[in-house]
Amino acid sequence: MSAPRGRPEPARRVAVPGVSGYVDRIGVRPGQTVRFAVNAPAAYDFSIVQLGRRALLDPAADEQADRADVTLLSSRQHATATPQTLAAGSYVFVGGEPLPRGPLTLATWLRLWRLPVIDAIQWAWFGILTDLDYPEACRFGLLVDHLGRVGAYAGDGGLFRHEWLHLTEPVLAQRLGRWVHLAASIAEAGVRILVDGRIAYTAPGPIPLSEPGPAARLRIGASAEQGAADDFLDGDLAGPLVAATTLDDPAIARLAGDRGRSAVTALGLGPLHAAWPLDEERGARVRDVSGHGRHGRIVQGGTWQIGGPAHDASRGTPGYDPTADPDRGHGLRLSSDDLVDAEWTLTDEWTVPEEADSGLYAGRIQLAGQDPASATPIVFAVVRTRPRRPDSVALLLATNTWYAYGRRPTDWHRLAGLSASYYSVHLSGRPFFHVPTLAPIPRADPYGFESRRAAHTRHSHLVRPERYAEAWLAAEGYPFEVITDTDLHAEPELLANFRALVIVGHSEYWTDAARDGVDAFLRQGGRVLSLSGNTLCWRATFNDDLTVLECRKTVQGDDPRWLSPREWGERWHSDDGRPGGLFTLVGRPGYEVLGLDTQGMVDDGTPTDFGAFTVLRPDHFLFHEPEPVPITPRGTIGETSLNGAKASGYEFDAAPDAVGLRDDPLPGLVVLASALGQRNIEWHGRERNHGADIAFWERPNGGWVFNAGSIGLTGALAVDPGIRQLVRNVLFHFGVPRSAR
Repeated sequence: MSAPRGRPEPARRVAVPGVSGYVDRIGVRPGQTVRFAVNAPAAYDFSIVQLGRRALLDPAADEQADRADVTLLSSRQHATATPQTLAAGSYVFVGGEPLPRGPLTLATWLRLWRLPVIDAIQWAWFGILTDLDYPEACRFGLLVDHLGRVGAYAGDGGLFRHEWLHLTEPVLAQRLGRWVHLAASIAEAGVRILVDGRIAYTAPGPIPLSEPGPAARLRIGASAEQGAADDFLDGDLAGPLVAATTLDDPAIARLAGDRGRSAVTALGLGPLHAAWPLDEERGARVRDVSGHGRHGRIVQGGTWQIGGPAHDASRGTPGYDPTADPDRGHGLRLSSDDLVDAEWTLTDEWTVPEEADSGLYAGRIQLAGQDPASATPIVFAVVRTRPRRPDSVALLLATNTWYAYGRRPTDWHRLAGLSASYYSVHLSGRPFFHVPTLAPIPRADPYGFESRRAAHTRHSHLVRPERYAEAWLAAEGYPFEVITDTDLHAEPELLANFRALVIVGHSEYWTDAARDGVDAFLRQGGRVLSLSGNTLCWRATFNDDLTVLECRKTVQGDDPRWLSPREWGERWHSDDGRPGGLFTLVGRPGYEVLGLDTQGMVDDGTPTDFGAFTVLRPDHFLFHEPEPVPITPRGTIGETSLNGAKASGYEFDAAPDAVGLRDDPLPGLVVLASALGQRNIEWHGRERNHGADIAFWERPNGGWVFNAGSIGLTGALAVDPGIRQLVRNVLFHFGVPRSAR
């Protein structure tokens, strides 16, 4: 068995059911090659299409017509299936020389989040510190089994034998979510297991000890089975070490009593085979301080910045500095469903022509004999950061939000590793802090709706809102180029190449670089149209190679999906060591840039949940120049939409004084219209019955912002006369030309 690219060794792999796939980059530029990894259970046709723009804007067209409205660019037949497998689960692969024969002590702090689960077999375990390759090459290991018993295996390096497995009583079953110190000493004279510095098990010798063989390998948070890493831990570790002697009871008691505050080298433990302080707090390298070079490498992620056994996580309120807390310590969370790279074999590729239009595209997987309308799309974008036409707008796709939501599991399909989203939890019950880009994002569907319920109102918050904006801009003759959140993060200065920035859809997750880039663009006199709801809400960060997005969602109430106040100490990002959460919580509210902030949300399946906008400032120049905006006899605009029943819908933003973030109106901000009386299910503001605001802001520190704060807004552009003309007027005053159609 060979390891896939980038792995130090093979790992347990499982088959992936169904049809799915992903791209190696969500935004690709002309001249570049986009690569696809497709999981298909049968022969299939793989095609590249540019998504259509006509049927989408036709209220009479159905979804089948939208799917058929594509430009076919490339097609390839696959005569056989391309099944893919998955190896989720984080652990530490330890390098250096295998441990020599002789007495040793395995010790660590452990906070277990769940017990192993038995399925078709009758005994299951998590590896904690092991040199075990079950069943043929088993030397030693510290384990926890499905009953919560701590196990110490002491064998001869050959076949696993149960008489060499030593188990305590079920001491961990009632201590889930609590730090516990574990130590197991192994010598020819006997085995001892200590829990929190107290003897929990002893066995007299003779105990076999083993020489390292070809399969000898130390792992942290896993063991191996039949040559592949397996039995991955769902828990937190702090201060793992392997002593080169059987530590006596006082030494182990010192370890337990110190609770990870001190350097292990200061505790007088004697010679060490390896010790890992876990103080890196970022990256994949775990250093060994024993001097023997047994440094570790984290495979498939793991989570830093969670604190150690002495840490009080409720101290993470604003103003707390983890680097100044002597009790914080260092911990590493390992999870059996961590995934930073699906590692699938690439099956297809397409080089984007130099003359290709900027916009939304898809790779389509159509199984042999399948109805073309049922083909599976893999969405991506052709982006241009340098416009082809003068005075173009940059159309920002909310791709960070696609990643954040795109793998929420359905009731009928959950696969460990492919269910990572900011709205689901690990198998351990802990929140996901990281979502990968190199894995399928099935809910980022250019044709689909958010749910079966949402199909009733034809509403979606991922991809479809961006499609409405792209199609309308093209139909109206406005020059534009598409960019992704990743592009804006990597090159925020690209905005200087454009006349205006248009933010659309559900642009919820932003990095500091993107936020500051928009602010800098505005300070230099830039123009921004925000046609998005729940915008600039959560702080996110990328890792160095832009393949993992991190967000530590921090909430005021008690919600198991996210960090409640008693756990706020975990909200520091491993990417940059800075606190996460709402931009309002970190002192950088979105309204300081865009004028509005998150107000609330409504259900997405009832037509009455969507609202129109009551015009509050009919005298404002944007309602008259260069053409008058048609306002209904009721004094409203936004009465119709293709994305929900009316223009204010699903999630929306309002002025900061309405939201309750300021006591007084924002200087210079003019609220032009509001969805008055729109009821919220969840709301941040002072008033439950308030939907989106439409505002114009001449910022005192530079730039103009027009903000219509609703996810459903772009669906109104093509069908609502008031919204259409208002946005036309804005683009006119922002200096964006419109060509004759």
